[in-house]
Amino acid sequence: MDGIKVSDLEPVSAMKLPRQINFQVFTFEVPAESLPPPRELFLGLIKSPLRFTDDKAFEANGFFAGFGRSEMWDEIAARLARAGARSRGTNSLIVFDDKGDDIIFTALGAEQPVFYTSGDGKLAGVSLGGGQLAWRLKARPVEQLRGACKVEIQPVFKRFVDNTISRLLGRQESNETVFDVAGFGLTMSSGDFVLIGPSQYKQTDITLGSLFFASRGDFAFPIARQDERGEEIQGKGAYTLRKDVQLIRLFLVACTRVSD
Repeated sequence: MDGIKVSDLEPVSAMKLPRQINFQVFTFEVPAESLPPPRELFLGLIKSPLRFTDDKAFEANGFFAGFGRSEMWDEIAARLARAGARSRGTNSLIVFDDKGDDIIFTALGAEQPVFYTSGDGKLAGVSLGGGQLAWRLKARPVEQLRGACKVEIQPVFKRFVDNTISRLLGRQESNETVFDVAGFGLTMSSGDFVLIGPSQYKQTDITLGSLFFASRGDFAFPIARQDERGEEIQGKGAYTLRKDVQLIRLFLVACTRVSD
C-alpha cells in the first residue's frame, strides 16, 4: 500500500528474544562394587576450568567434578558402560536467563540430620526431610565471547510444604536449602561437559555427599558367559536381578548449544 512499509505492520510491543542456551543433564546409577575409584573414573578430565566456591570444602563434603570436551565423551561413556551404569533419566533444558533451573533427581521422606563441612572448615548440620534433592543450574551468555556461556551449578534441597503459616505468624522460613559450599562455576561452549560424582564411596545417610550420591535398590547384573576356551564372551546375554544393592549416582551436565 502506498506509504506503508512492512516494518510499519510489526507490533509495537515486539521484543527481541534473549539468547538461548541448551543443556542435557544425564543421571546414572552404578553398583558401588563395580565402579572404579574416583581418580580413575575421572582420569583425563580436568579441574582447572572449575571455579569452586571453596575447593577444599567441595571435596571434604564428598563431591568430585571434572571438566571435559567433546573428544573425551566416548571415553567417559565407555568407562560408564564397563562399570554397568544404567540411566536414571535425562533432563533437557533451554535457558533464557540466569534465574536458574532445578534438576530434581530424588525425594526425601522422613526428617533426618545431615552434616557437612562449612566454608571455614567447621562441621555444620541441618535437618532435611519432606522434600526433593536437586541440582540448580544457572547460565548466561558471555557477551565478549561468541558461543560461550557462564554456568553455575549448586546442590539444593527443596521442601514440599509451603511455609504460608510461618509467614502469617511473622516468621521468615525458606522452602529451600542451598549448599553453596559444594557449588562451582565455569565457562562452557557447545560440546563441553562436567561429570559430577562422589570423592569417595561410602554408604551413610548423614553426610551431604552420601545424600546426593549414595542410594540402594535392585539392579540387574549381566551373567558372565564363557566360550569353550574359558574366555568371557562379550555382548548382550542373560541378567540376574540382585536386591538392595549399594548404588552410586553420577551426574553429567552437557552444554549442547549457545545461540549467538
